Amino acid sequence: MSGNKDSDGGWRTFLWNSEKKEFLGRTGSSWFKILLFYVIFYGCLAGIFVGTIQALLLTLSNYKPTYQDRVAPPGLSHTPRSDKSEISFSKSDSKSYKKYVDSLDAFLKPYDDDRQTDQAKFESCGETPQTYKDRGPLESDQGQKKVCRFSRSLLGSCSGVPDETYGFKEGKPCIIVKLNRIVNYRPRAPSNNQSLPDALQGKTSPNLIPIHCKNKASLSSTTLTTANCCSRSTCSLWWPSSSSI
Repeated sequence: MSGNKDSDGGWRTFLWNSEKKEFLGRTGSSWFKILLFYVIFYGCLAGIFVGTIQALLLTLSNYKPTYQDRVAPPGLSHTPRSDKSEISFSKSDSKSYKKYVDSLDAFLKPYDDDRQTDQAKFESCGETPQTYKDRGPLESDQGQKKVCRFSRSLLGSCSGVPDETYGFKEGKPCIIVKLNRIVNYRPRAPSNNQSLPDALQGKTSPNLIPIHCKNKASLSSTTLTTANCCSRSTCSLWWPSSSSI
């Protein structure tokens, strides 16, 4: 019993020593000094961290990536997407291609005419192929730059206006292909026909980037005999990209 009392008394003394006025083995002045040290120490660490972040932000641009020397030409993406990039459906069953139609609707929705009426963001650049439109340097004080309106009617039968099923109902589905966005990238149309496939020979234009599609190499050449692969072009008018619109 006496051992337990001595042990309990030792803990009580460690927690609060009334004779030396110590709490957990330290006096009030000792606790104040060590707390002040850690406040200053961690305050300096936080200041160094914030300072390095601010110094890094000063080297970054709000309009373009700092380094683009290793950026390859943009890849192509397409809509609608599907598993393994293979689209299968039955034209007699609208449910089998409904997800593809919905995907195209969602992709083209931002290009509705009523969504491009803001004069501060959009401008009319004509409906014929033109060269690049110079809007000045990216880093300038002129505010948000305008972009050319893109009318869905330019897509013809693939606009979803004359045919709300985008050709799926007729068994001739539309696939919309676009170049991935890279700031200040200016695609160049071929200067001659030598590098073009036979299907595009004699169809070059200085302001159009031709797109050609064909069946997979692993498939038989007769696989696509019932499908029409339509080669369209994209106009250089909508480059270079300088806005998130």
